[in-house]
Amino acid sequence: MINLHVVLVGAGLMGYWHGHAAQRVGAKIVAIVDSDLSKAQALATHYPQAQLFSSLKIALATCSINVVHVCTPLNSHVELIEMALEAQCHVLAEKPLAFSLQETESLIALANKQGLKLNPVHQFPFQSGFLKMSEQRHQLGDIVCFTYTTCTAGGMNKSAELRRSTLLEILPHPIALLHHFFEGDFESSFDPNSLHLLRFTDEDLELTGEWNNTRIAIALSLRGRPTCNELRVIGTNGSAYIDLFHGYRLLEIGLVSRQAKITKPFNLGTQILVNAGSNLIRRALRNESAYPGLRELIKRFYHAITTDTPAPISDTEMLAAARFFDLCQKNI
Repeated sequence: MINLHVVLVGAGLMGYWHGHAAQRVGAKIVAIVDSDLSKAQALATHYPQAQLFSSLKIALATCSINVVHVCTPLNSHVELIEMALEAQCHVLAEKPLAFSLQETESLIALANKQGLKLNPVHQFPFQSGFLKMSEQRHQLGDIVCFTYTTCTAGGMNKSAELRRSTLLEILPHPIALLHHFFEGDFESSFDPNSLHLLRFTDEDLELTGEWNNTRIAIALSLRGRPTCNELRVIGTNGSAYIDLFHGYRLLEIGLVSRQAKITKPFNLGTQILVNAGSNLIRRALRNESAYPGLRELIKRFYHAITTDTPAPISDTEMLAAARFFDLCQKNI
């Protein structure tokens, strides 16, 4: 069994949650890197064995490390990921991996050349609600509509440029959900040109299109309220809804009758109470109060390293996310 020795690069909010999840699935946090050493020291209170560094280069030269978690702003990703891969370390990085498709292709090529795992943090497909829905996909019949919607307060008090960046950084999530829901079909036949950019302002980003007779709609908003993060999938036999903030799912079988119409709100209300409640209890028992899906993704990423099996997020998925990132940037 390979011992996983992890360095957290970036001691902010995501550095905390990466470390929280990594430690709980068996990794050892051996180093923390942040240009602000006071932040590294604050995070190190949870990992007293970790050494502190102001640069990843020094950490790699000093410690025995085989996994690097990149939890820093996007403009630092390429340099840090390249440095880690050149040092023979596997890399899990916050999304998106890079600013462009070309940079993403280069990083993937380097990882493959080095024989290493490289993944971005596309955690939503690893939430329990999405995994359950995927198992029950056959109950939905042919998929009619796949809709992802998020309304976030993440753009508050930011400049127009930073608000656009916030929207772009959310975009990999729906692409990842599409990829995992349609699995092999997405890998083999999804055409990025089937989705079109409908709108991209400093408040909203919308993509829409049709693929394999399925209507796809992606709507990201900084001004919509209340805040939400949800996926709705409508099929010929039923529909599913996932609350991606919390990680639970609802399933409606497509019965057509007067009684079904009358009882629908009561059935949904019961499902919300049962599924949201049980999900909250499960997360509390797991000490997973935020970012559902992150721990499962990290667990699967580590498993891929220790067993030398494919990483949970494929090259195809990473490239698809990068293509849409490029598409939107060109329309800024």
